[in-house]
Amino acid sequence: MKYQRILVGASLAVSTLGFGGTAFAEDIAQIFKKVNDYVATENYTKALDELSWARKEIEKLNATKITKLLPDQVNGFKGETPKVQTALGINNIERRYSNGSTTIEVSLTGGGDALGGAGGLAGLARMGMMMGAQEPGSETFRIEGKTATLSTSSGRPELTVILESGQILKVEGASGSDAAAVKSFAEGLKISALDTYLGGK
Repeated sequence: MKYQRILVGASLAVSTLGFGGTAFAEDIAQIFKKVNDYVATENYTKALDELSWARKEIEKLNATKITKLLPDQVNGFKGETPKVQTALGINNIERRYSNGSTTIEVSLTGGGDALGGAGGLAGLARMGMMMGAQEPGSETFRIEGKTATLSTSSGRPELTVILESGQILKVEGASGSDAAAVKSFAEGLKISALDTYLGGK
């Protein structure tokens, strides 16, 4: 997945988590209690340290929630255990699906303070989509009112949707003959529900 490879490769430290169910998270209430205790004693260095831990734990919970919004089954395709990668504040969630004969990979990427947040990342992707839409073998259409671009110029179908929340959704097949399956799969993902959550609504 070209956008993700470029972004993840830019980091010196990447953390990867697999989710078979709910990710373990430290008690958030206890962390914030420590923050308040440190603030009360004017130990702001430790308070900030605890806040950073709170963010990490909330990010785990958020990633678990998002993986639940990627269905276990879509149009006869069964999903494997989702994987989460974090680099430079960019969160990338990937899940592979298979129906026994065809494999489809789904990824959701967003965040990244170094790139101007989710909006900046999405802007870069939109530029790529505009350029790609002009290439032979590219098709632009709408899924649940959102613009999607399906390209087969690389020899394998790559469908990209820029969500209103600023996240980038990609659905990819293994070979050029999978284009129809990729499009049908994306239409069964319930993209609007995913985008609503990611937008904090």
